[in-house]
Order: sequence, then C-alpha cells, then structure tokens
Amino acid sequence: MCPDSLTRRLAGTWRLVAFESHRPDRPVRHPFGPDPVGILVYTPDGVMTGQVMRPGRPAFVAATMPAGTDDELRAAAAGYVAYAGRYDVDETRRIVRHHVIMSLFPNLIGTVQERTVVLDDDRLTLGAPDGARLHWRRQGDD
Repeated sequence: MCPDSLTRRLAGTWRLVAFESHRPDRPVRHPFGPDPVGILVYTPDGVMTGQVMRPGRPAFVAATMPAGTDDELRAAAAGYVAYAGRYDVDETRRIVRHHVIMSLFPNLIGTVQERTVVLDDDRLTLGAPDGARLHWRRQGDD
C-alpha cells in the first residue's frame, strides 16, 4: 500500500464536526442539532466503528437501560447512530465501503454502506447516497 493511499490516510480516529442533510430544493438540515457528538475509527487492518449522538438526550428515570420506558428508549435510539464492521476502499472512485456486522439499527446488519470520501489533511467528509454529509476532524488536532 503506498504511503499516500486513501486507505492509509483514513486509518486513525476522527471526531465529528458537523452532520448535515442535503436534499434538492430544501435548506440544509442538521439532524442531530448544531453540535453533534461523534467518533469514527478506521484501523489499519480494515476494521471500522462509528457512533454519532445528538447531545442533550434526556436521562432515563431508571438507573438501567432495560428499565427505561418506551418513550425513553425511543428518544435514546432516535438520537443515536452506531455501527461497526469491516471496511475497504475503492481508491479510484474515492469510496469507502462499510461492511456492517453490528448496528444499533438492526436493518443495517449485513449491508454495505458506501460513502464518498473527501480527505484534505486533517479533515474528512463522508457523503451518503441519501444526501447526508458527515464532516470529521482527525483526533488530536482540536
């Protein structure tokens, strides 16, 4: 693998800067608010994990998640995205493919999530087919 390959440059830990939804003829939305929290990790051996959270989600009354009410569980899940698995990169098309092994949303398990990649020094933008764009900054460059 060449030192400046996209695969090598993706490896590391990334912190979320912004989560935007771009749709034709609509203003840009921020589905998880103006200051979402997120972490994305790509290991050199092809494993990835990503989590994004809407800050300010209400705490549960109960001390454990299984004891939460239906409304508490719904609000917690609606404000959180998480999945992990293997990844590979199409260097020519500048696409990363996430092969989902586990996910908070069960429908993603076993799917391949393709993301366009724009990588500029310590900044990473991943684009999804639905118009979502997640902007990341390499950990340690805050």
